[in-house]
Amino acid sequence: MIATLSNLISLNSYSQAYVITDSTVAPHYLEPVTKALQESFSNEKIHSYIFDAGEKSKQLSTVENIYQNMAEKNLDRKSVVINLGGGVVTDLGGFAASTYLRGLPFINISTTLEGMVDASVGGKTGANLGTMKNYVGTFSQPKAVITDVSTLHTLPHRTLIQGYAEVLKHGLIADKKYFEEVSEKPFSEFNSKKQIDIIARSVEIKVDIVRQDEYESSTRKLLNFGHTIGHVLESLSFSSSNPLYHGEAVAIGMVAEAKIAALSGMISDTDFNKIASAIQIVGLPIKYTAKTSVDEIYSLLSTDKKNSGGKIKWTLLSAIGAGEENVEIGESFVRKAIAYIL
Repeated sequence: MIATLSNLISLNSYSQAYVITDSTVAPHYLEPVTKALQESFSNEKIHSYIFDAGEKSKQLSTVENIYQNMAEKNLDRKSVVINLGGGVVTDLGGFAASTYLRGLPFINISTTLEGMVDASVGGKTGANLGTMKNYVGTFSQPKAVITDVSTLHTLPHRTLIQGYAEVLKHGLIADKKYFEEVSEKPFSEFNSKKQIDIIARSVEIKVDIVRQDEYESSTRKLLNFGHTIGHVLESLSFSSSNPLYHGEAVAIGMVAEAKIAALSGMISDTDFNKIASAIQIVGLPIKYTAKTSVDEIYSLLSTDKKNSGGKIKWTLLSAIGAGEENVEIGESFVRKAIAYIL
């Protein structure tokens, strides 16, 4: 599909193409993307920027380097940016594109499961502010999102499976039957047709929610399930010997936030146990093993960018397949839930 990029979307109206990717993806896919672009652009009108792979690069310093390179290449407002990679690339590249020259059009080409089912879809772009996740960003919709499932074959197992957390999340907040289907076994054990069906259904769920509430004033907050505690754990892990992938942190965050719902009576203990068991079955973690404390995690929750008026606004489950946003919950429930995952 990457090789037929020019057939998938009309590029003739753009003056130049600028590919943003990272050091892991570039050796695999930059050349075929460049060849596909040559059907629409002369060689001197195709540019690329490669940054070091990983969450550590998701900083404003990287964005500034991209801006400088864009300026050196004389990009104009009719140029198109193509973000080629996983969630870090589409978040960071989307932010650079949406703010350079007050906004360039961009296309996301996902090469990870996380990117395919979540990061590339919905129009959120962003960079981290130090260890604070996505504190800088825009809402800016891509002109197109392209998914080539063949790229999943080049992913290390851990990288592949961490993206499955977002698949489980979509089922938990919106579709009980889908959740039960996708949690039967690890993603890699489904055949390729079923894998495509899973990706398509996850995208469908997310797009439906975003269509209702593009700028996250209400319904879109459902997509934050697992992320309030998950982002804290992800940030904490940056200084550990084994940093968590985003999806791993979200998986543990979903266990903690499902536990809050169970402790407060929103869901049953039986449903909680189903959720925790499902996350384990698909190969994701349910405990945070690096050194920390309930106090440290709880204090960091106060920095969550979704808070309002100094109060933590939770997205919690009211059932498997249904969520509720803007829930205020007692501190004791939260502390007990944090203790559960440690």
